[in-house]
Amino acid sequence: MNNYIEGKDVAGHFLSGYEAVFDVFSDTFARGLEAGAACAVFRNGSPVVDLWGGISDSQGGSPWQRDTLVPVYSVAKGIAALAVLHLVDQGLLVLDEPVATYWPEFAQHGKQYVTVRCLLSHRCGLPFVEGEVKLDELASPQHMAARLAGQAPIFAPDSTHTYHAVTMGWLTSELVRRVAGESLGPWIARRAACLDIDLWIGLPESQRPRVAVLEAEKPEQHMMLCTLCPPGSFHWKVFTLNGLLELIPGNGGLDLNDYRLQSKELAGSNLITNARSLAKFYGNCMETAGHPAFVSADTLAQACRPHSTGVPFDSPLPGASWGAGVMLPWSNQPMLGAGSFGHDGYGGSLAFADPESGFSFAYVRNRLPAGGARDECVYRLVDALQKMI
Repeated sequence: MNNYIEGKDVAGHFLSGYEAVFDVFSDTFARGLEAGAACAVFRNGSPVVDLWGGISDSQGGSPWQRDTLVPVYSVAKGIAALAVLHLVDQGLLVLDEPVATYWPEFAQHGKQYVTVRCLLSHRCGLPFVEGEVKLDELASPQHMAARLAGQAPIFAPDSTHTYHAVTMGWLTSELVRRVAGESLGPWIARRAACLDIDLWIGLPESQRPRVAVLEAEKPEQHMMLCTLCPPGSFHWKVFTLNGLLELIPGNGGLDLNDYRLQSKELAGSNLITNARSLAKFYGNCMETAGHPAFVSADTLAQACRPHSTGVPFDSPLPGASWGAGVMLPWSNQPMLGAGSFGHDGYGGSLAFADPESGFSFAYVRNRLPAGGARDECVYRLVDALQKMI
């Protein structure tokens, strides 16, 4: 990339013609809207923007570096879904085949007809784990998957949908293990190494010094969200694993700043990465990149058919839209419009691809807003790209 900038708050590279993206990113820091963040854009598989800025640790004041990593929560689900879709391409999985074809134990309690597509689109009725969950159990994704296989669904599968915030990781990881011989964490790590990128679902000890420290942007707003998840409630079970996990980073509980959690394979919620790696990975999922895509256009077309939209089981209001594991454009995450696919994460991280334009985009940060609306910092950048299509 032919423009390099290294200023007080922002550093990185961008191609000529992408000055508007750089200007927006710089203005975000000039206005004090972020602690630390990074944005990367690829087009047709080649990098066009790679920017980072701010600090990775508000307590220590450490600057955000080119190789800084950060937890991105549910952005993990998009990576997990694309891994499953790659295996569909390889003929190892079929979207409309029952999960029990590959994972016979899953057929318990009436789940014998749940298809791979139904599972990926948050329609299998297993959004939480029943009973106490202990930290040491998280070391075995196979054990957690077995617990879910033994549960009865909370609704008739495929009759409605609800967000499987943490459990989706164990469901997809076990599918991958059954047909590919290893769970998602090591499977993704090997493929990331081939692309020379960082995608860690289960962080090695050697990578710990690179990880930014998460903080809540406005703790009082996060606390308001917590009032919607009182102990014992549906959402408390879904998002905290029955009280094991802390929702608010830095609030004293077990959160994604804790290496005990970072080191576990939670393929639905603890991906640790950077913007460059996400944008490159999504870029490699499009045939516009000029090489064999990680997921073929035909399989993507199948996966991007809307399957879970509108009002979910757990809310009176419409929510996100999903195809087979990938998030599709909706009001809070319009991405670049119809045809885009990706996934967001708690606190505002986002990664997606748009095959029509050839863009793949990622934004990550360590100061997390409470969410619930279209994110200004992210979408000022996306809007700048929109004007280039």
